[in-house]
Amino acid sequence: MSGVRGKFVLAIALSMVLSGCGITNKEKFADFTNAYKKADYCKAADKALDEKGMCEKAVDDVNPADFDMDEQLNGGTALFLAKRAEVSSKFFENATTEIQDAIESSGIVRGAVEVVANASMVDYNPMIMDGVYLHAYTFLNALSQDNKDEAKIQINRAYNVQQKAVEEFKKEIQAEKEENSSAFAQMAADVKAASQKNIAEVMGKYKEINRWKGYSNFVNPYITYISGLYFMTNGTSNSDYETASNYMKRVSGMVNSNRYVKQDLNLANKLAAGTQKKIAPTAWVIFENGLVANFEEFRLDLPIFIATDNVKTASLALPYPKEREAAYNNIGVSNGKQKVTTELLTDVDSMFMAEFKKKLPTIVTKAVTKLTLQTVAQAVAQNKLGDLGGIAVSVYSVATAGADLRSWYSLPKNVQLAKINKSGSELTLSIGGKDYKTEVSADGNSIVYVRVPVAGAEPVINVINL
Repeated sequence: MSGVRGKFVLAIALSMVLSGCGITNKEKFADFTNAYKKADYCKAADKALDEKGMCEKAVDDVNPADFDMDEQLNGGTALFLAKRAEVSSKFFENATTEIQDAIESSGIVRGAVEVVANASMVDYNPMIMDGVYLHAYTFLNALSQDNKDEAKIQINRAYNVQQKAVEEFKKEIQAEKEENSSAFAQMAADVKAASQKNIAEVMGKYKEINRWKGYSNFVNPYITYISGLYFMTNGTSNSDYETASNYMKRVSGMVNSNRYVKQDLNLANKLAAGTQKKIAPTAWVIFENGLVANFEEFRLDLPIFIATDNVKTASLALPYPKEREAAYNNIGVSNGKQKVTTELLTDVDSMFMAEFKKKLPTIVTKAVTKLTLQTVAQAVAQNKLGDLGGIAVSVYSVATAGADLRSWYSLPKNVQLAKINKSGSELTLSIGGKDYKTEVSADGNSIVYVRVPVAGAEPVINVINL
Protein backbone atom coordinates (compact mmCIF):
# COMPACT_ATOMS: atom_id res chain seq x y z
CA MET A 1 0.00 0.00 0.00
CA SER A 2 1.49 3.30 -1.04
CA GLY A 3 2.06 6.06 1.53
CA VAL A 4 -0.60 8.39 0.08
CA ARG A 5 -3.16 5.60 -0.23
CA GLY A 6 -2.39 4.42 3.30
CA LYS A 7 -2.98 7.88 4.71
CA PHE A 8 -6.27 8.12 2.83
CA VAL A 9 -7.47 4.77 4.19
CA LEU A 10 -6.40 5.81 7.70
CA ALA A 11 -8.44 9.00 7.46
CA ILE A 12 -11.55 7.15 6.25
CA ALA A 13 -11.23 4.46 8.94
CA LEU A 14 -10.86 6.98 11.74
CA SER A 15 -13.77 9.01 10.38
CA MET A 16 -16.01 5.93 10.35
CA VAL A 17 -15.09 4.97 13.91
CA LEU A 18 -15.66 8.47 15.25
CA SER A 19 -18.90 9.08 13.42
CA GLY A 20 -20.41 5.60 13.81
CA CYS A 21 -22.55 6.38 16.88
CA GLY A 22 -24.49 9.01 14.98
CA ILE A 23 -25.95 6.22 12.80
CA THR A 24 -26.98 4.38 15.96
CA ASN A 25 -28.92 7.42 17.18
CA LYS A 26 -30.78 7.62 13.87
CA GLU A 27 -31.60 3.93 14.00
CA LYS A 28 -32.80 4.24 17.59
CA PHE A 29 -35.08 7.13 16.61
CA ALA A 30 -36.51 5.12 13.70
CA ASP A 31 -37.10 1.99 15.81
CA PHE A 32 -38.67 3.99 18.63
CA THR A 33 -40.91 5.95 16.26
CA ASN A 34 -42.13 2.81 14.48
CA ALA A 35 -43.19 1.22 17.77
CA TYR A 36 -44.66 4.49 19.06
CA LYS A 37 -46.79 5.00 15.96
CA LYS A 38 -48.19 1.50 16.38
CA ALA A 39 -49.08 2.32 20.00
CA ASP A 40 -46.74 -0.45 21.16
CA TYR A 41 -45.45 1.64 24.03
CA CYS A 42 -43.64 -1.12 25.90
CA LYS A 43 -41.58 -1.84 22.79
CA ALA A 44 -41.07 1.90 22.28
CA ALA A 45 -39.70 2.16 25.83
CA ASP A 46 -37.31 -0.71 25.12
CA LYS A 47 -36.08 1.03 21.96
CA ALA A 48 -35.71 4.45 23.59
CA LEU A 49 -33.72 3.01 26.47
CA ASP A 50 -31.98 0.26 24.47
CA GLU A 51 -32.99 -2.29 27.07
CA LYS A 52 -35.50 -5.14 26.90
CA GLY A 53 -38.48 -5.68 29.18
CA MET A 54 -38.81 -2.16 30.57
CA CYS A 55 -42.54 -2.58 31.21
CA GLU A 56 -41.88 -5.66 33.35
CA LYS A 57 -39.23 -4.05 35.52
CA ALA A 58 -39.91 -3.17 39.13
CA VAL A 59 -39.28 0.41 40.20
CA ASP A 60 -36.25 -0.57 42.28
CA ASP A 61 -34.67 -2.31 39.27
CA VAL A 62 -34.49 0.91 37.24
CA ASN A 63 -31.81 3.57 37.56
CA PRO A 64 -32.69 6.52 35.28
CA ALA A 65 -29.28 8.12 35.91
CA ASP A 66 -27.79 5.39 33.70
CA PHE A 67 -29.49 6.97 30.67
CA ASP A 68 -28.97 10.21 28.76
CA MET A 69 -31.60 12.94 29.14
CA ASP A 70 -33.30 12.37 25.78
CA GLU A 71 -33.56 8.66 26.59
CA GLN A 72 -35.12 9.44 29.96
CA LEU A 73 -37.70 11.77 28.41
CA ASN A 74 -38.71 9.54 25.51
CA GLY A 75 -38.52 6.34 27.54
CA GLY A 76 -40.46 7.94 30.38
CA THR A 77 -43.18 9.06 27.95
CA ALA A 78 -43.53 5.58 26.48
CA LEU A 79 -43.82 4.09 29.98
CA PHE A 80 -46.38 6.75 30.91
CA LEU A 81 -48.50 5.73 27.90
CA ALA A 82 -48.02 2.06 28.80
CA LYS A 83 -49.62 3.00 32.16
CA ARG A 84 -46.50 2.14 34.13
CA ALA A 85 -46.93 5.22 36.29
CA GLU A 86 -44.38 4.41 39.00
CA VAL A 87 -41.51 3.58 36.65
CA SER A 88 -42.40 6.48 34.37
CA SER A 89 -42.44 8.87 37.35
CA LYS A 90 -39.01 7.67 38.39
CA PHE A 91 -37.59 8.62 34.98
CA PHE A 92 -39.33 11.99 35.01
CA GLU A 93 -38.30 12.68 38.60
CA ASN A 94 -34.65 12.08 37.73
CA ALA A 95 -35.01 14.23 34.62
CA THR A 96 -36.51 16.99 36.78
CA THR A 97 -33.54 16.88 39.14
CA GLU A 98 -31.02 16.94 36.29
CA ILE A 99 -32.82 19.83 34.61
CA GLN A 100 -32.90 21.81 37.84
CA ASP A 101 -29.17 21.20 38.22
CA ALA A 102 -28.67 22.29 34.61
CA ILE A 103 -30.56 25.51 35.23
CA GLU A 104 -28.34 26.26 38.19
CA SER A 105 -25.30 25.90 35.92
CA SER A 106 -26.91 27.63 32.90
CA GLY A 107 -26.97 24.37 30.98
CA ILE A 108 -30.61 23.84 30.06
CA VAL A 109 -30.88 26.72 27.65
CA ARG A 110 -28.18 25.53 25.29
CA GLY A 111 -30.52 23.15 23.48
CA ALA A 112 -28.96 22.52 20.07
CA VAL A 113 -26.26 25.19 20.27
CA GLU A 114 -23.47 22.63 20.06
CA VAL A 115 -24.55 21.75 16.55
CA VAL A 116 -21.14 20.91 15.24
CA ALA A 117 -20.48 18.24 17.82
CA ASN A 118 -21.25 14.64 16.98
CA ALA A 119 -24.36 13.64 18.96
CA SER A 120 -22.55 10.71 20.55
CA MET A 121 -19.82 12.95 21.96
CA VAL A 122 -21.95 15.28 24.14
CA ASP A 123 -24.88 14.85 26.49
CA TYR A 124 -28.27 16.02 25.31
CA ASN A 125 -29.16 19.39 26.79
CA PRO A 126 -32.95 19.72 27.03
CA MET A 127 -34.90 22.63 25.66
CA ILE A 128 -36.69 24.95 28.05
CA MET A 129 -40.02 23.54 26.85
CA ASP A 130 -38.82 20.05 27.88
CA GLY A 131 -38.20 21.19 31.43
CA VAL A 132 -41.68 22.68 31.70
CA TYR A 133 -43.65 20.06 29.75
CA LEU A 134 -42.47 17.03 31.72
CA HIS A 135 -44.43 18.32 34.73
CA ALA A 136 -47.67 17.70 32.85
CA TYR A 137 -46.79 14.00 32.89
CA THR A 138 -45.55 13.94 36.49
CA PHE A 139 -48.76 15.78 37.48
CA LEU A 140 -50.98 13.24 35.70
CA ASN A 141 -48.93 10.34 37.06
CA ALA A 142 -49.36 11.65 40.60
CA LEU A 143 -53.13 12.04 40.18
CA SER A 144 -53.42 8.56 38.65
CA GLN A 145 -51.85 7.25 41.87
CA ASP A 146 -54.26 9.41 43.92
CA ASN A 147 -51.36 11.47 45.26
CA LYS A 148 -52.74 15.00 45.20
CA ASP A 149 -49.97 16.43 47.34
CA GLU A 150 -47.39 15.29 44.79
CA ALA A 151 -49.52 16.70 41.98
CA LYS A 152 -49.39 20.10 43.67
CA ILE A 153 -45.63 19.83 44.05
CA GLN A 154 -45.29 19.22 40.30
CA ILE A 155 -47.36 22.32 39.55
CA ASN A 156 -45.07 24.44 41.71
CA ARG A 157 -41.97 22.89 40.15
CA ALA A 158 -43.19 23.66 36.65
CA TYR A 159 -43.65 27.30 37.57
CA ASN A 160 -40.20 27.53 39.18
CA VAL A 161 -38.45 25.82 36.26
CA GLN A 162 -40.06 28.22 33.83
CA GLN A 163 -39.16 31.33 35.82
CA LYS A 164 -35.53 30.32 36.36
CA ALA A 165 -35.04 29.06 32.82
CA VAL A 166 -36.19 32.35 31.31
CA GLU A 167 -33.65 34.24 33.41
CA GLU A 168 -30.83 31.84 32.57
CA PHE A 169 -31.73 31.82 28.88
CA LYS A 170 -30.86 35.51 28.60
CA LYS A 171 -27.53 34.95 30.37
CA GLU A 172 -26.67 31.94 28.24
CA ILE A 173 -27.45 33.65 24.93
CA GLN A 174 -25.25 36.57 26.00
CA ALA A 175 -22.45 34.18 26.94
CA GLU A 176 -22.75 32.45 23.54
CA LYS A 177 -22.56 35.81 21.77
CA GLU A 178 -19.41 36.69 23.67
CA GLU A 179 -17.87 33.29 22.87
CA ASN A 180 -18.72 33.70 19.18
CA SER A 181 -17.28 37.21 19.17
CA SER A 182 -14.04 35.97 20.72
CA ALA A 183 -13.69 33.19 18.17
CA PHE A 184 -14.54 35.58 15.34
CA ALA A 185 -11.77 37.89 16.48
CA GLN A 186 -9.19 35.20 15.58
CA MET A 187 -10.00 35.53 11.87
CA ALA A 188 -8.21 37.71 9.36
CA ALA A 189 -10.26 40.54 7.86
CA ASP A 190 -10.97 38.82 4.54
CA VAL A 191 -11.95 35.57 6.31
CA LYS A 192 -14.34 37.48 8.58
CA ALA A 193 -16.04 39.13 5.63
CA ALA A 194 -16.50 35.78 3.89
CA SER A 195 -17.81 34.20 7.08
CA GLN A 196 -20.40 36.95 7.48
CA LYS A 197 -21.67 36.12 4.00
CA ASN A 198 -21.80 32.43 4.92
CA ILE A 199 -23.76 33.17 8.09
CA ALA A 200 -26.27 35.24 6.12
CA GLU A 201 -26.63 32.45 3.55
CA VAL A 202 -27.23 29.81 6.20
CA MET A 203 -29.77 31.98 8.04
CA GLY A 204 -31.60 32.38 4.74
CA LYS A 205 -32.19 28.63 4.64
CA TYR A 206 -34.32 28.94 7.81
CA LYS A 207 -36.72 31.60 6.50
CA GLU A 208 -39.66 29.20 6.80
CA ILE A 209 -39.53 29.10 10.60
CA ASN A 210 -40.12 32.86 10.85
CA ARG A 211 -43.87 32.22 10.63
CA TRP A 212 -43.86 30.42 13.97
CA LYS A 213 -44.67 32.32 17.13
CA GLY A 214 -44.61 30.72 20.55
CA TYR A 215 -46.09 31.89 23.82
CA SER A 216 -44.43 34.69 25.79
CA ASN A 217 -41.51 33.77 28.05
CA PHE A 218 -41.70 30.07 27.15
CA VAL A 219 -45.06 29.69 28.94
CA ASN A 220 -46.83 26.40 28.24
CA PRO A 221 -50.64 26.92 28.25
CA TYR A 222 -51.16 23.19 28.87
CA ILE A 223 -49.30 23.01 32.18
CA THR A 224 -50.68 26.43 33.16
CA TYR A 225 -54.21 25.22 32.45
CA ILE A 226 -53.99 21.97 34.40
CA SER A 227 -52.43 23.92 37.27
CA GLY A 228 -55.50 26.15 37.35
CA LEU A 229 -57.76 23.12 36.99
CA TYR A 230 -56.14 21.47 40.00
CA PHE A 231 -56.69 24.49 42.27
CA MET A 232 -60.21 24.97 40.95
CA THR A 233 -61.30 21.36 41.63
CA ASN A 234 -59.29 20.84 44.82
CA GLY A 235 -59.64 24.29 46.36
CA THR A 236 -60.34 24.55 50.08
CA SER A 237 -60.02 28.29 50.50
CA ASN A 238 -60.64 31.56 48.74
CA SER A 239 -56.87 31.78 48.15
CA ASP A 240 -56.92 28.50 46.18
CA TYR A 241 -59.74 29.76 43.96
CA GLU A 242 -57.96 33.05 43.37
CA THR A 243 -54.88 31.08 42.34
CA ALA A 244 -57.07 29.06 39.95
CA SER A 245 -58.49 32.28 38.53
CA ASN A 246 -55.01 33.73 37.97
CA TYR A 247 -53.87 30.61 36.12
CA MET A 248 -57.00 30.59 33.96
CA LYS A 249 -56.53 34.28 33.14
CA ARG A 250 -53.03 33.55 31.84
CA VAL A 251 -54.28 30.69 29.68
CA SER A 252 -57.21 32.73 28.38
CA GLY A 253 -54.79 35.44 27.30
CA MET A 254 -52.80 32.92 25.26
CA VAL A 255 -55.66 30.87 23.75
CA ASN A 256 -58.56 33.28 23.83
CA SER A 257 -60.56 31.35 21.22
CA ASN A 258 -60.99 28.24 23.41
CA ARG A 259 -64.53 28.28 24.81
CA TYR A 260 -63.76 25.74 27.54
CA VAL A 261 -60.99 27.92 28.93
CA LYS A 262 -63.42 30.84 28.98
CA GLN A 263 -65.97 28.69 30.83
CA ASP A 264 -63.36 27.67 33.39
CA LEU A 265 -62.15 31.22 33.89
CA ASN A 266 -65.73 32.26 34.56
CA LEU A 267 -66.17 29.32 36.96
CA ALA A 268 -62.92 30.06 38.82
CA ASN A 269 -63.96 33.71 39.21
CA LYS A 270 -67.31 32.67 40.69
CA LEU A 271 -65.64 30.29 43.13
CA ALA A 272 -63.16 32.99 44.16
CA ALA A 273 -65.98 35.52 44.64
CA GLY A 274 -68.06 33.04 46.61
CA THR A 275 -71.03 33.29 44.26
CA GLN A 276 -70.69 29.57 43.46
CA LYS A 277 -69.83 26.96 46.07
CA LYS A 278 -69.59 23.68 44.16
CA ILE A 279 -68.70 22.29 40.75
CA ALA A 280 -71.19 19.94 39.11
CA PRO A 281 -69.62 16.54 38.26
CA THR A 282 -67.54 17.30 35.18
CA ALA A 283 -65.14 15.54 32.83
CA TRP A 284 -62.29 17.44 31.19
CA VAL A 285 -60.93 15.65 28.11
CA ILE A 286 -57.28 16.29 27.31
CA PHE A 287 -56.28 15.08 23.85
CA GLU A 288 -52.57 14.85 23.00
CA ASN A 289 -52.63 14.81 19.22
CA GLY A 290 -50.01 13.75 16.65
CA LEU A 291 -46.25 14.16 16.95
CA VAL A 292 -44.18 17.27 17.59
CA ALA A 293 -41.73 18.49 14.96
CA ASN A 294 -38.37 16.74 14.96
CA PHE A 295 -34.94 17.63 13.64
CA GLU A 296 -33.51 16.44 10.36
CA GLU A 297 -29.96 17.07 9.23
CA PHE A 298 -29.18 19.19 6.24
CA ARG A 299 -25.72 19.98 4.89
CA LEU A 300 -24.33 23.00 3.14
CA ASP A 301 -21.08 23.31 1.23
CA LEU A 302 -19.60 26.67 2.15
CA PRO A 303 -16.58 28.45 0.67
CA ILE A 304 -14.02 29.07 3.42
CA PHE A 305 -11.48 31.81 2.65
CA ILE A 306 -8.06 30.84 3.98
CA ALA A 307 -6.44 33.84 2.34
CA THR A 308 -7.44 36.24 -0.42
CA ASP A 309 -6.33 33.80 -3.12
CA ASN A 310 -6.96 30.51 -1.33
CA VAL A 311 -10.48 29.10 -0.95
CA LYS A 312 -11.51 25.71 0.40
CA THR A 313 -15.00 24.23 0.38
CA ALA A 314 -16.20 22.74 3.66
CA SER A 315 -19.43 20.94 4.56
CA LEU A 316 -21.56 22.18 7.45
CA ALA A 317 -24.19 19.94 9.11
CA LEU A 318 -27.09 21.61 10.87
CA PRO A 319 -30.41 20.54 12.42
CA TYR A 320 -33.52 21.63 10.55
CA PRO A 321 -36.94 21.39 12.23
CA LYS A 322 -39.54 19.46 10.27
CA GLU A 323 -43.25 19.33 11.01
CA ARG A 324 -45.05 16.03 11.42
CA GLU A 325 -48.74 15.29 10.96
CA ALA A 326 -51.57 15.60 13.45
CA ALA A 327 -53.47 12.38 14.05
CA TYR A 328 -56.93 14.01 13.80
CA ASN A 329 -58.39 17.49 13.61
CA ASN A 330 -60.22 16.86 16.89
CA ILE A 331 -62.17 14.21 18.79
CA GLY A 332 -65.77 14.15 20.00
CA VAL A 333 -67.14 13.56 23.50
CA SER A 334 -70.72 12.64 24.38
CA ASN A 335 -72.49 12.09 27.70
CA GLY A 336 -75.61 10.68 26.01
CA LYS A 337 -77.41 14.00 26.09
CA GLN A 338 -74.81 16.39 24.73
CA LYS A 339 -71.86 16.14 22.36
CA VAL A 340 -68.84 18.44 22.24
CA THR A 341 -65.56 18.46 20.33
CA THR A 342 -62.04 19.26 21.48
CA GLU A 343 -60.46 22.63 20.75
CA LEU A 344 -56.83 23.72 20.64
CA LEU A 345 -55.27 24.36 24.03
CA THR A 346 -51.54 24.33 23.21
CA ASP A 347 -49.65 24.32 19.92
CA VAL A 348 -46.55 22.34 20.92
CA ASP A 349 -45.02 22.79 17.47
CA SER A 350 -45.15 26.54 18.00
CA MET A 351 -43.28 26.25 21.30
CA PHE A 352 -40.66 24.00 19.70
CA MET A 353 -40.15 26.22 16.64
CA ALA A 354 -40.19 29.49 18.57
CA GLU A 355 -37.55 28.35 21.04
CA PHE A 356 -35.34 27.04 18.24
CA LYS A 357 -35.81 30.30 16.33
CA LYS A 358 -34.62 32.34 19.33
CA LYS A 359 -31.45 30.26 19.53
CA LEU A 360 -30.85 30.09 15.79
CA PRO A 361 -28.62 33.19 15.31
CA THR A 362 -26.12 31.96 17.91
CA ILE A 363 -26.39 28.39 16.63
CA VAL A 364 -25.54 29.40 13.05
CA THR A 365 -22.85 31.89 14.01
CA LYS A 366 -21.15 29.34 16.24
CA ALA A 367 -21.36 26.60 13.63
CA VAL A 368 -19.97 28.71 10.77
CA THR A 369 -17.25 30.21 12.95
CA LYS A 370 -16.11 26.83 14.25
CA LEU A 371 -16.15 25.34 10.75
CA THR A 372 -14.07 28.25 9.43
CA LEU A 373 -11.49 27.95 12.20
CA GLN A 374 -11.24 24.17 11.68
CA THR A 375 -10.75 24.61 7.94
CA VAL A 376 -8.08 27.26 8.46
CA ALA A 377 -6.35 24.99 10.98
CA GLN A 378 -6.45 22.12 8.50
CA ALA A 379 -4.86 24.27 5.79
CA VAL A 380 -2.14 25.49 8.17
CA ALA A 381 -1.45 21.93 9.35
CA GLN A 382 -1.27 20.75 5.75
CA ASN A 383 1.20 23.49 4.84
CA LYS A 384 3.42 23.08 7.91
CA LEU A 385 3.17 19.37 8.70
CA GLY A 386 2.36 17.84 5.35
CA ASP A 387 -0.26 15.17 4.66
CA LEU A 388 -0.33 13.70 8.19
CA GLY A 389 -1.05 17.10 9.70
CA GLY A 390 -3.85 17.71 7.26
CA ILE A 391 -5.30 14.24 7.86
CA ALA A 392 -5.25 14.69 11.65
CA VAL A 393 -7.25 17.91 11.54
CA SER A 394 -9.51 16.52 8.82
CA VAL A 395 -10.41 13.50 10.95
CA TYR A 396 -11.25 15.81 13.86
CA SER A 397 -13.49 17.88 11.58
CA VAL A 398 -15.32 14.79 10.33
CA ALA A 399 -15.83 13.53 13.90
CA THR A 400 -17.46 16.79 14.94
CA ALA A 401 -19.44 17.44 11.75
CA GLY A 402 -22.72 15.69 12.57
CA ALA A 403 -25.70 17.79 13.65
CA ASP A 404 -27.31 16.82 16.95
CA LEU A 405 -30.82 15.69 15.98
CA ARG A 406 -31.95 14.51 19.40
CA SER A 407 -35.06 15.96 21.02
CA TRP A 408 -38.09 14.96 23.04
CA TYR A 409 -39.62 13.72 19.80
CA SER A 410 -42.46 11.72 21.43
CA LEU A 411 -44.33 14.85 22.50
CA PRO A 412 -47.62 15.67 20.73
CA LYS A 413 -48.01 18.14 17.90
CA ASN A 414 -50.75 19.87 19.86
CA VAL A 415 -52.89 19.48 22.96
CA GLN A 416 -56.66 19.88 22.76
CA LEU A 417 -59.35 20.31 25.39
CA ALA A 418 -63.05 19.57 25.83
CA LYS A 419 -65.29 19.85 28.85
CA ILE A 420 -68.62 18.12 29.47
CA ASN A 421 -70.96 17.57 32.40
CA LYS A 422 -71.28 13.99 33.54
CA SER A 423 -74.60 12.25 33.03
CA GLY A 424 -74.15 8.88 34.63
CA SER A 425 -70.97 6.82 34.61
CA GLU A 426 -70.21 6.61 30.90
CA LEU A 427 -68.85 8.86 28.19
CA THR A 428 -68.46 8.08 24.51
CA LEU A 429 -65.28 9.28 22.81
CA SER A 430 -65.42 9.56 19.02
CA ILE A 431 -61.86 9.13 17.75
CA GLY A 432 -61.00 8.74 14.09
CA GLY A 433 -64.47 7.52 13.14
CA LYS A 434 -64.69 4.97 15.97
CA ASP A 435 -66.60 5.22 19.24
CA TYR A 436 -64.97 4.26 22.54
CA LYS A 437 -67.21 3.74 25.57
CA THR A 438 -65.37 5.07 28.59
CA GLU A 439 -66.34 4.56 32.22
CA VAL A 440 -66.05 7.48 34.60
CA SER A 441 -67.18 7.99 38.17
CA ALA A 442 -70.71 9.43 38.17
CA ASP A 443 -69.77 11.78 41.00
CA GLY A 444 -66.83 14.14 41.34
CA ASN A 445 -64.56 15.49 38.62
CA SER A 446 -62.28 13.64 36.21
CA ILE A 447 -59.63 14.15 33.58
CA VAL A 448 -60.03 11.85 30.59
CA TYR A 449 -56.57 11.74 29.02
CA VAL A 450 -56.37 10.63 25.38
CA ARG A 451 -53.20 10.10 23.34
CA VAL A 452 -53.08 9.30 19.62
CA PRO A 453 -49.68 9.77 17.89
CA VAL A 454 -50.83 9.01 14.32
CA ALA A 455 -54.12 8.40 12.56
CA GLY A 456 -55.25 4.80 12.97
CA ALA A 457 -53.21 4.11 16.11
CA GLU A 458 -55.11 2.60 19.02
CA PRO A 459 -55.78 5.48 21.42
CA VAL A 460 -54.55 5.49 24.99
CA ILE A 461 -57.48 6.46 27.22
CA ASN A 462 -56.84 7.03 30.90
CA VAL A 463 -59.48 8.27 33.34
CA ILE A 464 -57.94 10.18 36.24
CA ASN A 465 -59.93 11.48 39.21
CA LEU A 466 -59.28 15.08 40.23
